[in-house]
Amino acid sequence: MATSKKVAESISDVDEIKGEIEIKGKDGITRYKLMPLEQLYAPDNSTMSINWEDDYYLPLLYCIESEIVDYYNKDATLTDGLVALTLDRMCANPAIAPKGDVLLQRLQMALQLELSLEDYTKFEVKQALRKILKSVERHSAVSGVTGYLDFIRKHIGH
Repeated sequence: MATSKKVAESISDVDEIKGEIEIKGKDGITRYKLMPLEQLYAPDNSTMSINWEDDYYLPLLYCIESEIVDYYNKDATLTDGLVALTLDRMCANPAIAPKGDVLLQRLQMALQLELSLEDYTKFEVKQALRKILKSVERHSAVSGVTGYLDFIRKHIGH
């Protein structure tokens, strides 16, 4: 019978630019440098469509949306428009140079960590970003400047 072990007590972002994290475990704190995003994608499986009802994609979507909510909780000036601009840039190339975009840096760090643990292709990551971008656009059009942000904060529960 398989048993689950608690690998880490906590994982914290240390340096979003360098891609370094700290993991606090039972043996103390260990610092790791994550591989660059471009090196973390799973091999392309030539899938041209994604079934978003498949629970396999929930961790990928959650990692992106959770990071957006965390950033919104720290910066109340964030708007759906700014989120949309960042996601739009990432849809073309998730590993695009951040050029001072802190949200983009944080999203890349979250993706680096997620892709270090799970096997998603570049296509799947780009499609997840597009799916969330469409959600931002839809909620913003209906509910205003922070319609998406308020909606996702309510549903993620941060």
